[in-house]
Amino acid sequence: MTIEYKTSGFTGDEIRQAARIQMQELKQGFLSSLGEKPLSLIFAHAASSRWGMLVLARDTEQGRVVGYVFGAVDTGRFYKDFLFKRALPAMVHFLPKLLSWQRLKKALETLLYPARKRPNQVKLPPAELLDLAVDGAYHGTGIAQKLFEMFIEKCRERGLSSFQIPTTQGLDRAHRFYEKMGAYRVASIEVHRGQQTYIYQYNIQE
Repeated sequence: MTIEYKTSGFTGDEIRQAARIQMQELKQGFLSSLGEKPLSLIFAHAASSRWGMLVLARDTEQGRVVGYVFGAVDTGRFYKDFLFKRALPAMVHFLPKLLSWQRLKKALETLLYPARKRPNQVKLPPAELLDLAVDGAYHGTGIAQKLFEMFIEKCRERGLSSFQIPTTQGLDRAHRFYEKMGAYRVASIEVHRGQQTYIYQYNIQE
């Protein structure tokens, strides 16, 4: 098994493969419920926007993407940039998925949460690791750890000293992984009503 880690030059097919991994591995997430095309649009923007970051893990022998990590230098600005530059395709792909009030409400909560006040006035870095997932067949191979390390390097290149990691309550495996990597929990917020999200922070060493 030979794994290549790509930080640029993604093909459209590689972006779509990453979207499918999220739908497969993070079924409970709001973004996964949007479907492949909306997810691909978000990932493509993370790859091209100055506010976004994307790393793909690709099995060169199999010729396919097997994991990814994506995030933002500043999440609020990333979402604004996405809406400004991709409004038309976003409407085409997102609107059919947002016809129900519940999904529309979750979409608004997702877009607005970066601007909300944190509990106890916790000051968090604007940069975020928004998503990390690895194909189930490749769990336990060290790909997740390498993707995390690659994300740290991407942050370092942007001059960032720390980033936050939002994770849904109940995702114990993810919590253990981030804690193992050196992140620590600093807050708990309610992004979607009735569902707690734990906020981890990772400080980048010099």
